Amino acid sequence: MTRPDAAPPCWHYAPAPHDGVELAHWQGTQVPLLQPHFHRQTQLSFVLRGSRVVEAGGQRFELRAGDCLAIPAGVAHRGLAHTHAGTVCLNVYAPAERTAAACVLDGQALDALEWHEPVSRIARRLGLGREAFTRRFAAQTGLPPHAWRLVDRLNVARERLRGDAELADLALELGFTDQSHLGRHFRRVFGVSPGRYRRGMRPPSQTS
Repeated sequence: MTRPDAAPPCWHYAPAPHDGVELAHWQGTQVPLLQPHFHRQTQLSFVLRGSRVVEAGGQRFELRAGDCLAIPAGVAHRGLAHTHAGTVCLNVYAPAERTAAACVLDGQALDALEWHEPVSRIARRLGLGREAFTRRFAAQTGLPPHAWRLVDRLNVARERLRGDAELADLALELGFTDQSHLGRHFRRVFGVSPGRYRRGMRPPSQTS
């Protein structure tokens, strides 16, 4: 029996034998809610047992055992809270070209969004007001600009966590107030703490 104070099940990440491919595994009854986000990789979501509910690209998908959902890189999605005893899920993340916001922003504007140029200035360059730009951006990517920027920073953190960067230094470098601030957002989006993600992605020789 699970203790009342026990930590809830989380996603477990590990590298696959193929270069650049990640695996994430979840098993339990209460499938957790994940906040809207996107990945720089193509995601394949398999349900091996039980069921899972995912919103992606403005659609709702109810996945059951044997189902697989392919989510292209850059497409906003989220896992919904769902109860089904004995659920087992597997995600595969494979390298892919980034496509987020391609139909709204040209490459120059996307670079500006990544480098924190004010949204109003980007909108003016595209001949739009700030609110019109924000609506179009959200309609095309599934996330408003401020949320897109946050998730992009979390994706960078995820990549850097495969290396040796100190968590506190990484948090400040990416614009979070401290390590706890980074950790809260990381867990809400990826379903695991930064430290646990790093341990899962390291070879056994580095974790012993």
